[in-house]
Amino acid sequence: MAGTMAPPLLSGETPISTQRQHPAVLVPAGVIAALCIAVPLLLIHLVPARIAGHDTGEAKLIASVVIAVVVALWFLLRVLQWRFQTYTLTSHRIVMSRGVISRVMESISLDRVQDIVVRRPIADRLIGSGSIEIDSAGRDGVEVLRLIPHPNRFYTQVLQAVEDHRRLSMGYPSPGTEPPGPAAPPTLPPTPYGMAGGGV
Repeated sequence: MAGTMAPPLLSGETPISTQRQHPAVLVPAGVIAALCIAVPLLLIHLVPARIAGHDTGEAKLIASVVIAVVVALWFLLRVLQWRFQTYTLTSHRIVMSRGVISRVMESISLDRVQDIVVRRPIADRLIGSGSIEIDSAGRDGVEVLRLIPHPNRFYTQVLQAVEDHRRLSMGYPSPGTEPPGPAAPPTLPPTPYGMAGGGV
């Protein structure tokens, strides 16, 4: 979980995995940013060098710089929103976090998870991602984690965490943990030579 903004943990809670959406979600924003720069710059280039005897070179340069800076800042904001939108699986819950300046966090307790479904349309499979639908008690509708890279791996991690949490809450040991065996009988000191055990 290095390099991520981990949610505050509860007492005894341990993080397992943190996921964010596939970087492909930034492609539409990149296309929009490119168009928002290319089209205005083309129009500015078509403006005559002199209008009514006034040189337009400096004004065209300033306008080009302003457009480039505004679009670059907008795209940077989109990148930060992607970076700070995370799905964190812990030993107790699934935490959905989003927001750059104002942070919003929601969580689903593992003991309330009723069903988990992985959906991978052809477009998602082409980029190695998928959506995970989590149906939990007490929530309206299904929580969808969209465009998760390697969704089958995260799906398995969630299933294992749910199983481990339920076993612990019911007092069962974790899988692979052997219950303690009967206590060994105490070791008696050796009988001195020439004395029969139990004699007076």
